Amino acid sequence: MIQSRLHKPKINIITDKNYKIVRKIVHESYLNTVCAEARCPNIYECWNRKTATLMILGDTCTRACGFCSVKTGKPTWNDPMEPYRVAHAVKKMNLRHVVITSVDRDDLKNDYGSKIWAQTIAETRKLNPKCTIEVLTPDFKGHKESLRRVFAANPDIFSHNIECVERISKQVRAQADWNRSLSVLKESIQYGLRTKTGLMVGLGETKQEVKDTMKQIVDLGVQIFTIGQYLQPTKKHLTVQEYVSKEQFADYKEFGKNIGFQIIESGPLVRSSYRADEQARAIFNKHE
Repeated sequence: MIQSRLHKPKINIITDKNYKIVRKIVHESYLNTVCAEARCPNIYECWNRKTATLMILGDTCTRACGFCSVKTGKPTWNDPMEPYRVAHAVKKMNLRHVVITSVDRDDLKNDYGSKIWAQTIAETRKLNPKCTIEVLTPDFKGHKESLRRVFAANPDIFSHNIECVERISKQVRAQADWNRSLSVLKESIQYGLRTKTGLMVGLGETKQEVKDTMKQIVDLGVQIFTIGQYLQPTKKHLTVQEYVSKEQFADYKEFGKNIGFQIIESGPLVRSSYRADEQARAIFNKHE
């Protein structure tokens, strides 16, 4: 596909006192955030709103996805106190909603970090009973026991991203499996969790492929769906094939509403955790 002439979306860089507060708490708590590690374009807006996506299990991922700027290599992380530090950071930030994610830890066989995941959810809830907890997890290699351990910790929203349409999945994330991601979502729904996923566009997919994927996802029972523009973090990463227009994002949003997603976010700078606090309030209000 020939790269579109449309312009790269503009990022607003504003760092008010809330941004500095969040940055200070994250630094003092020795925590990682996907906001910084993945070079998220919304870090300024989100931190100014006193929201952040905390990243557990270290800052080194065992996979090397073509779109992601998180460091890849052999992890050396070993910090059993991390769940407690996460819980205390959430309390310091006085969050009503927190998103927790992690690197892939394929090196931790038959666990894949799931015990730390479950403990982090439990400790965060214990110390912050009024804060809703959203998790954005890896696929845990499809390991059933690991998945169920995280499910049993009962996060308020369970999220796992399919990232892109199936046809280009191996180009985008060679060490993952598109159908395995679908299975993770299906199992979380069968367990009874509120479930969310998202994908990037601008990687060479067609409009019809996006809509077919959305239909497949909503038919699984996923309630929240996000669509955002892929932005190339460095020259070593996948090249942007197209900058999708705002009108096309609006069309995807309208289509998503019509086919039955309870909440759909679609826009150039939308990311899986973008305005997750507002999404959580909206979906919980629908169930009250």
